[in-house]
Amino acid sequence: MSGRSTDSGSLTRSPKKEKARAKQSFSGLAAPGALFWRRLMDHLSWERRNLRLVADWIVALYIIIPFGLLGARYYYGFWHGETPALLAALPPTALMIVPIITAILSRPLLLLEQADAVFLRQRPGWLQGVTSRAMALFAAFQGVKAALILALLLPLLRESQHLPWSDIAALYLAAWALHLAAGLLAHYAGVYRRERLKPSAALAGMLAASALVLGAAASGAAACLAAAAVLGAAAGIMMRRRAALSHHFEESAAADLAVRMRFAALLLAQALDKPSPPKRSTRLWRSSKPLLPRFVGSWQTRRIADAAIKSALRGSGYAGMYLQFAGISLAATAIGPIWVGWIVVPLMLLLFAMWLRGLWMRFMNNAFPPVASMDGVLASSACGPAVGAQMLPLAFVLTACLGVKVFAAWWGALALGLPGAAVGMLLAYMLAAFWQAKE
Repeated sequence: MSGRSTDSGSLTRSPKKEKARAKQSFSGLAAPGALFWRRLMDHLSWERRNLRLVADWIVALYIIIPFGLLGARYYYGFWHGETPALLAALPPTALMIVPIITAILSRPLLLLEQADAVFLRQRPGWLQGVTSRAMALFAAFQGVKAALILALLLPLLRESQHLPWSDIAALYLAAWALHLAAGLLAHYAGVYRRERLKPSAALAGMLAASALVLGAAASGAAACLAAAAVLGAAAGIMMRRRAALSHHFEESAAADLAVRMRFAALLLAQALDKPSPPKRSTRLWRSSKPLLPRFVGSWQTRRIADAAIKSALRGSGYAGMYLQFAGISLAATAIGPIWVGWIVVPLMLLLFAMWLRGLWMRFMNNAFPPVASMDGVLASSACGPAVGAQMLPLAFVLTACLGVKVFAAWWGALALGLPGAAVGMLLAYMLAAFWQAKE
């Protein structure tokens, strides 16, 4: 009788208690919020471990801290009337290109897993709870990001453009709404990538939203508030539809995985070697004509230096790293005061020479294995011409830019550019001799 009464009691249990019991026992968690925060903490811990693999104390001491202090000095100078004339002449419409670029690159983080197709899809309430919390986190994060971007642009907006705080607040609301709308449209373009018209419509919406914000920035505070209202309403509708979206789960999980891997891919791109397919043809210097003139040295020295230069130029990451060195050096030299240029130019040339020395060592180790080792004197004599020829363009461009700022005339490019190129070559030969003596 007792067992029968127990069974009858279980059969007559109220649906609310059954729902609460199932909610507490599913996956060992108390609510969808616990699952969301657990996945978020795991994701942040994973990103922190990836960051520690790349940014150690040496990188922080030699790169992050010096450039951080240099950027803080520029920011302080912008607030105290040291803004360059080129930046001071930019209108607010041109300055809003920066938040537009960051808005186009924004993506929501849904914290979905491929295994959710087995578990969470059977419980739509749980899946919607996780997605709705992810949407709220996305909105808060984009608000903080838009605030940081406007804070960086604040000296130009206040000191150069003399905009009131009300106009800056309207620009912030427009930038925040643009980040939300553009990020969700880009997400929908990835989710509906297999369909015909929806991805194109999403990309067109991103361009239209960007044009709307640019036009509002040129029109005034009222237009910015109107644009923020329109884009905010559109973002709210897309966020509600995203939280309630039950189909296209595989595409959503794939798009979310791509977003979670973006930061790790950016950090580890230079640390990991990617397998590259074998090249079938050589596009640069297919013939074996010499590159360096005869006065550089003997024909053995010139042939080894030519081979090293061609090997570097045909490398996959050489052009990107060269452009990064040139872009950062030119930006610091052109934007900053003159005394900063006198510090940046020698420092960047020294760093560039050390990087080229690493390429030279890799070329020597790969091109001449221990079975066919080369004479150390001959190899050291070819290091100077190989490194100096690659330093010559960057040294001339940096010193020419500094000469234009020092002499305030175009002929300053020749006055400092030509001696700077010679100094770059001399630096390469001096470092080659120093490394030879050290070895």
